[in-house]
Amino acid sequence: MFQIFLRINKDGRCAIQASGKHYITYSSKADWITIWDIADVHLGSGGVSMDKLKEDIQYIHNDPNSFWFGGGDYGEYISPSDKRWDPASVSKEIKVNDLANLGKVIATKVRDLMFPIKEKCIGLLIGNHELKYSVAKEQEDLHAWLCTELEVPNFGYTCIFDIVFVRVGDNSKPQLLKRTPNVGTERHEFRIFAHHGAGYSQSPGGKINRLIKFMQDFDADVFFIGHVHDQVGKRIVQIGVDKTGRKIIDKEKIGIITGSYLRTYSSSAGTYGTYGEQRGYSPVPLGMKGIEIKPFTRETRAQI
Repeated sequence: MFQIFLRINKDGRCAIQASGKHYITYSSKADWITIWDIADVHLGSGGVSMDKLKEDIQYIHNDPNSFWFGGGDYGEYISPSDKRWDPASVSKEIKVNDLANLGKVIATKVRDLMFPIKEKCIGLLIGNHELKYSVAKEQEDLHAWLCTELEVPNFGYTCIFDIVFVRVGDNSKPQLLKRTPNVGTERHEFRIFAHHGAGYSQSPGGKINRLIKFMQDFDADVFFIGHVHDQVGKRIVQIGVDKTGRKIIDKEKIGIITGSYLRTYSSSAGTYGTYGEQRGYSPVPLGMKGIEIKPFTRETRAQI
């Protein structure tokens, strides 16, 4: 059974999660499977590109080889008591009476948007916007409620998990399974590191250095981080030896920063714009990003 309740340390930070093994079936040695990270949506802000979000959700729904997890900050979660609150920048979908229960209203909207692709969801991270709101409003179960509603694992703020690709060879569509299937001619395992992201650097070097540090600190094959609202990819290689101790081998890691749906500059975000505009942040590409994996050859490529 997956743990569905968010664990929070005494200092207010979410505990790292180890989410075990998740199984994806595929049929052909030539198949590529894409793992997408839907992150930094910021639903509730007037600057959100709802068209792009719905387009990406529909793409995952229609593409049999696409699966996803959530990277956090699905909602803006900025209430009138927050110093960042600007009523002019709030989405027109948020009504005055919604402010009485803003967190649940936003979480419900997120659930409804993601519901059509919940069967393809590996799990959900929490972001700093959800976490700050939950702690301030004493609603620490809000993210856990969303995970329960979508019937997916709670990944906390940081999660390490394995995806086991199982080749079934029957020409069926790929499936995401919570338990190991009884069939399958071969299996290929990839370790995934997922973190909402951290840091406030706006320079390209600062962002990529944050990604590289995660890739150096953690043992995984594939890395996903968000938070800085950009789209960047990086490969690094570590040198080691094989199981016999007699052959030099290299281990390649791939990592990406996964983007956002919040426009930095938007005419629909009020007279004075989003807080990103006010701070002079750079405009960024919108939409989800992912990593394609060819299980049979262990090839990877970033969707950047």
